[in-house]
Amino acid sequence: MVDKEEGAPSQPESRRESQVEDEKTKEKDKLKLDRNKTLWENIAATKPGGGQEGQDINVLVVGSKKGGKSTLIQKFVKRDDPSQPKPTTALEYCHGKREEGKKTQTAHFWEVGGGSELHMLMDVAISPENIHTLVVVIVLDLSNPCSMWETLFSCLQKSNKRIQDCYGKMRAKNNSNPDRLMQRQKRKIGEEHQDIAALRYNGIPTVVVCNKYDSYSDDAHMKVMAKTMRYITHLHGAHLIWCSTKDEKDMTKFRSLLANVIFGTPFLEKYMNMDCAIGPLLTWPGRDSFSAIGPPIGLQSPPDGFKTSGDSELDRFKQPFDDAYPPKKSQKQEKDNFTNSLYEEFAEPAVDALRAQKDEELKKAEGAKKK
Repeated sequence: MVDKEEGAPSQPESRRESQVEDEKTKEKDKLKLDRNKTLWENIAATKPGGGQEGQDINVLVVGSKKGGKSTLIQKFVKRDDPSQPKPTTALEYCHGKREEGKKTQTAHFWEVGGGSELHMLMDVAISPENIHTLVVVIVLDLSNPCSMWETLFSCLQKSNKRIQDCYGKMRAKNNSNPDRLMQRQKRKIGEEHQDIAALRYNGIPTVVVCNKYDSYSDDAHMKVMAKTMRYITHLHGAHLIWCSTKDEKDMTKFRSLLANVIFGTPFLEKYMNMDCAIGPLLTWPGRDSFSAIGPPIGLQSPPDGFKTSGDSELDRFKQPFDDAYPPKKSQKQEKDNFTNSLYEEFAEPAVDALRAQKDEELKKAEGAKKK
């Protein structure tokens, strides 16, 4: 018979102590809810760490209609998939994963289709609960340069408005994340950068992709385009890349840049190019400057039919851009065309007949008023 060691707990006592420890662990792992916060805020508060590292990322993709948004997403998420993606009607979702060791990161892609007329759908993808994981990608169509200024500023203004609305709600609850996001982007640009005080960054990583470079590379006004795009992206603390989905070298650079922004993977500086005479542009926050960009190409007077942006500094670049690439269609015309395409794609005879009747009644009523 083996004597029990003096002071050692009996088997029942040891089991009871183990059970107590298990209960303590379970209690510690429980989600502690703050009734003043939403469910997503409570979940976020229990996650370790901060910033984007190690977290799922939400990527909002907006921009030109038929500009190649779906193809670019596919080239990043499913690089070896040869199929052609279907046109995006409203809001599409897909995701991509990156595994490194035992750590898996997921990027959730939210693509807004239909051009600028469906930008209200940005509100679905941007919320106070996920804004700290947000990346905005704006895709522009170089094969249709006349629409690029309007599309870019519509995307920038709408996304920024939603971001500021979220910041306002967060600050009202004494949430410090907006200030942290602003400080994070300031550090990435460079706190000592010569232009930092004049930049209009909003704390959210932004990538401007000028797609379909293969349709544009011989354009006579390329210097105007390059100077304008460099100025706007630098002003907003954004990344800029010109590329073609048909060129695998361009797609390698695109994937590398986006992986750096989303997952924080290394990015080769040899890819950077600020001279359009050499090849497609690629710049990122903090590497360009107003002095390197230089002043806009001067005009003695604004072009015919010039529509001001409401910002005298921006108009200095908008005037030569509109002179080189005169805007073709108003936003209302684009919206009407898009709405009509929806009616054709999702036709409902009974509904369409009633709509036609109401349209006719409206025309008659408007005609009676004029008389």
